[in-house]
Amino acid sequence: MSGSGATETQNIAVVRRGYEAFAKGDIETLKGLFTADANWHSLRAGVLAGNYRGAQAILGFFGQLARETEGTLRVEPLTMAASGDNVFVFEHITGTRKGKTLDTQGVLFFTLANGVVTEVKEFPADYPAYSHFWS
Repeated sequence: MSGSGATETQNIAVVRRGYEAFAKGDIETLKGLFTADANWHSLRAGVLAGNYRGAQAILGFFGQLARETEGTLRVEPLTMAASGDNVFVFEHITGTRKGKTLDTQGVLFFTLANGVVTEVKEFPADYPAYSHFWS
């Protein structure tokens, strides 16, 4: 396909903007990156419900991450790759919470439609450590 390269490049740029906005706490930018009915799927872990339906719930989840870690949570994309409307991100996650330290990696699988995120699936590399941190 001749147009797929531009689409994949644009999709990676959308996801990269999301990571940059998350790092800065830029809620206005984040609002525009998700469809109103977007879904975020992750495993339940301690205080985290796991699945969030709708952009407002996803933004609420981001706020909970910041509150629970007193703003220490950092998520750094290490590698991004796209295939059509899917973007894969290998990320490094660090933070502190209630005397515990998180230093792990994971993969996020983003699905986009027309340059907006419709779904995210989260795969922590070390679920026991992730779960302990949020318990």
